[in-house]
Amino acid sequence: MLLNLQRYNFQLQFVTGKDNVLADAISRAPEELTTDSFNYRKENIYRVFGEVEDIHLRDFLSVSDDRINQIIEHTAIDQALQTVISYIRQGWPDRIAAVPAQVKPYFKHRHELSSQSGLVFRGDRIVIPSSLHRIMIEKLHATHSGIESTLRLARQNIFWPGMNRQIKDNVQECTICAKFGASQPTPTMKSHAVPIHPFQLVSMDVFFQEYRGKQRKFLVTVDHYSDYFELDILDDLTPASVIKVCKRNFACHGTPQLLITDNATNFVCEEMNEFAKAWGFKHSTSAPYHQQGNGKAEASVKIAKRLIKKAKESGQDLWFVLQQWRNIPNNIGSSPASRLFSRSIRCGVPIPVTNLMQRVVENVPESIVKNRQKVKYYYDRHSKQLPSLEIGSPVYVQLRPLLRTTPFCRNRIKRPAGTSQTSKHRISKEFALKTWIE
Repeated sequence: MLLNLQRYNFQLQFVTGKDNVLADAISRAPEELTTDSFNYRKENIYRVFGEVEDIHLRDFLSVSDDRINQIIEHTAIDQALQTVISYIRQGWPDRIAAVPAQVKPYFKHRHELSSQSGLVFRGDRIVIPSSLHRIMIEKLHATHSGIESTLRLARQNIFWPGMNRQIKDNVQECTICAKFGASQPTPTMKSHAVPIHPFQLVSMDVFFQEYRGKQRKFLVTVDHYSDYFELDILDDLTPASVIKVCKRNFACHGTPQLLITDNATNFVCEEMNEFAKAWGFKHSTSAPYHQQGNGKAEASVKIAKRLIKKAKESGQDLWFVLQQWRNIPNNIGSSPASRLFSRSIRCGVPIPVTNLMQRVVENVPESIVKNRQKVKYYYDRHSKQLPSLEIGSPVYVQLRPLLRTTPFCRNRIKRPAGTSQTSKHRISKEFALKTWIE
């Protein structure tokens, strides 16, 4: 209405009552009252007030008589509520400083409080004495529906000062809610530091795939700068086999500054720690059950599996196919081989001699940053910014059905009571373990 009236310029002008045909009833002068009409209206007013006084709020409460009597009994022995009742009847002090400390939480609600039949009400909600707070919270949270659902039920029916805070604290500490609660929402994407030269940042992962009629174990070693990955066949999954391949690849391409792996036992072990210390690189692991933390290696594993399957289906040699893939430009704008070796590598496709000559690919870090920003934009649309955790904060850890007791797990997660310390032990998927961040 205000926006519509802005189109006009008003001029105020007095109009007499007899000429103001649209005047409302309140603006008209009241008629003169006779003694009889005045007494009639007075009697009606008294009758209305009498009807209001005869309304008993407890009759409108859908509560059993035993519960009402319990609240009345506990209200009678609650000193704070008894003081509130006396203030309701005699009048509240003008300043909060004149109110006893135990009654101060009620001072800001004083205009909404009323007393009747030994009960205190805020509007149509009954005020619960402090001795019944724990019982009421248990009744409110009987369905274990979460914080917001419990608060909505409480705000609609009952009241006491600090009720919201107490309900939140109790629901957050409820082990049943934690046990059957939803998993933590997906956090926003956090990327690794952008490398500025080849083989500065490297990721590794192990996968299984059928090759030449036999199920084999492959190790992928991918460079974050060039997306170039080495594909090696392992003899077994022991740390010694992994370290043997690492030494061969590092001798060819150089020792990385940072090596990222998952928490498999062939990576998280004493042998790998000694190898990292001897060769002078830092070994970092992704978060447990979070494959995106080692996303570069996971993406390379997916590519390698497809190349193996396609090579088998087409009858071509795997290493010939892999050689040609390394020459294909990707979304960065250049091929993995050209970014790693500063040249293309000769393959089955005729390549100009100029492409085989060394030429440094420029602006690679900038291209990586631009590509990561694009990926992060689409990823974060379905994620949530989670609050940061402080050292020593209690948290709930959701354990999976099968938990390997690797050194990582033994150092950071307490085993449930009654569980033996074996290489593997089964734990219910719904079991929530309260632990502490180290």
